[in-house]
This record gives sequence, structure tokens and C-alpha cells, in this order.
Amino acid sequence: MKTLRFAATALVGALLISGAAIAADTAKVNPAKSADIAHHGLKATDFPRWHLLAPNIYAYEDTLITPEFTFTTNSLIIVTTEGVVLVDGQDNEARANGLIGAIKKITPQPLKYVVIASDHGDHVGGFPTLKAAFPDAVYISSTASLKTMQGAKRPVLATEIVDDKRSIKLGGTEIQILNLGRGHTGGDLVVYLPASKIMFMSELFDRNIFPPMVTGHPSEWVATVKKAQAMDVTWFIPGHGFTAGPPDVLKADLAEFLKAVELVVSEGKRLHATGAPCPTEKDCPANKQANWGPYANSTAAAGQAPRALARMYSEIDGKLPK
Repeated sequence: MKTLRFAATALVGALLISGAAIAADTAKVNPAKSADIAHHGLKATDFPRWHLLAPNIYAYEDTLITPEFTFTTNSLIIVTTEGVVLVDGQDNEARANGLIGAIKKITPQPLKYVVIASDHGDHVGGFPTLKAAFPDAVYISSTASLKTMQGAKRPVLATEIVDDKRSIKLGGTEIQILNLGRGHTGGDLVVYLPASKIMFMSELFDRNIFPPMVTGHPSEWVATVKKAQAMDVTWFIPGHGFTAGPPDVLKADLAEFLKAVELVVSEGKRLHATGAPCPTEKDCPANKQANWGPYANSTAAAGQAPRALARMYSEIDGKLPK
């Protein structure tokens, strides 16, 4: 396991990309704007890893591997003198064990709270292993995420609910759990640390990845991100894609991701109005007419673009969950 021991000021250095990695990259993808770890000269064996965002606050990264690419799934570890707060988990037993090992290396404090910011399997699949290691931890989610996880028959469920705002003060650290609106899952939460001005966005912000809309609410997603941007935040931390970098670059990448979501909305409206069909993500002829502009070759675009378009059509047709 390789630990990145960055001080908060050292994040200005960001992730360095080797000249060899850039030279090997295709002309279609700017490796600095790719979430695929291979474009940064990294392998799955370089993970898990974590780094310090501010005193006692760590961004944790492990891998989500597909046949086409590998990018990171991220968690936030908040250490206090009275225990640890974890935001989002990982997707299976092995990756949960990596996360448990990281927490125990970072601090002897027990895990007190787990915030379920995303209810998708790659963020909650490892919870049984996590619960076995820390049986007294309290799990928190929105009502919508609780219903989703109950429907999926997840063995570990939230016992406490946040549908608006909850502030936890633990060991002198204020931790705000906020429901700013729907976006990626329909039960999205964010976690904001006012003292350090860090916001963990979870899957409301998938850095340098085409917006994944399998359960998304496209137009609401735009409004939700804008609410986050209007807050006093220095560090926006994504749920997928690299977590390191200067805060202004992370802010810029969030703004770029928002533009991609806005493009899904505008292209969906444009193509729907023409009558171009897109009944499902696997049967979406309209996608061939879509103009995805600078996002056409972003990470996961080939699979996510028709999915996003089909989801937008469902929104226009009033078929999304209320």
C-alpha cells in the first residue's frame, strides 16, 4: 500500500504526468483531463492511496476497473479526537479491507459515522466488511438512498436520515451533511467542512468523466451543482476521478463537468424536439446526431453518452421518479 503524505500546501503540485505518458497518449484525449489512470502512468497496483487535504482530513482513492478503462472511486476520511467519520465506501470486500487498513494506519480512533453520499454499489458494496471491522459505526443516508438500498437488499442500511441538513460536532470538528438536491442517484448527499472549506461532492462531481446518468436527474443535477458552487468552498472533492490538485483546478474541473451535464440537457432537448429516437441507452439512434463537443472523447463517453441521452429523453417525457 502506498500512502501519499502530502501536506495541504503540497497539493499545489498536483499529480505529475510523465512526458512518456503524454507521448503515448492518443491525439483524441488530453491525458491531463482524463480520469483513466493509464493516461497518468499509473496501474491498479498503485492503489489504494490517500493524501492529506487539511489537518486530519484525507482523500482516499481506490480503483474501479472496467474492460475499457480504470479510474478511481473516492472516499473521505475525517479524523477527530472522538472518532472517525467516513464518507462513502468502496465496492467489495478486498477494497473495503484496503479502506479499513488505511483508517487504522492513519489513526487508532474508531469509526463513528459512515455517510452514504452515493448509494451505488461501487460506494456501498464493501459495507458488510466495513461493519464487521467497526460494528458500532452509525450509517447515515437520505430517505431516497435508504429506499434504493432496501430495494437492492443491501445488508447494511442507514439507521439515521438526512433529507435537508445535519451538523455533527465530533472532537471539535464541525461536519455538515447536506442534501442540496438530486443529481446522480436521486438520494445524493454532500459533506461540507466549514473550517477547512472542503466539500466532498461524491458522484455529483465525477472529475474528467462523461456524466454518468444511469439513475441521474439531468436538469436537477445542474441546479444542485450550482448550489454547491454558490457556497464558501475552497476544495471540491469528486466521487470519481483524481482527488489531488490545486483548489482552483478542482473548481475549474467541477465547472467543466457542470458544462458537460448542461450539454446533456441541451442536446437531449434539441434532439427530442427533432423526433430523433432514443427509447433506451442500447437503442439510441439519436446519439449519432448528438454533438458532444469537447466531451465526445472524455473518459467513459462511448458508453455514457447514449445512456445520458436516453435518461434526458425520459426526463422530458416525465418518466423519471418524482
